[in-house]
Amino acid sequence: MSMQYYFSMMLLISLFCLGLRAITDEGMIGYPLRKYFQDNLPYFGKPIILCITCMSSFWGTIIYWSNMSLQGPLGFHMFPDYIGITISCAFINGLLWQYFESINTCKVK
Repeated sequence: MSMQYYFSMMLLISLFCLGLRAITDEGMIGYPLRKYFQDNLPYFGKPIILCITCMSSFWGTIIYWSNMSLQGPLGFHMFPDYIGITISCAFINGLLWQYFESINTCKVK
């Protein structure tokens, strides 16, 4: 896998997770979905919608393997790239979400 593809996958996964987290924040259109997971399925909701760092494992898996399956046969040699991308995305997601929260002016008080 080329470095360009590696970083573009990281960007795609991180932007998807950050966007999903932003639209499910309190006061936003997706908040009822977030509230449902908080109240009823907090353990399962963490990687799906509740924890920005955890979201890269769930959504990264879906996005990475879906994308790779469209490009040809899947192989075990892809697994190290997958691990590297999802762990890198976890860090990027946490870092960028902290920054976003510090500048977000739409926050419900």
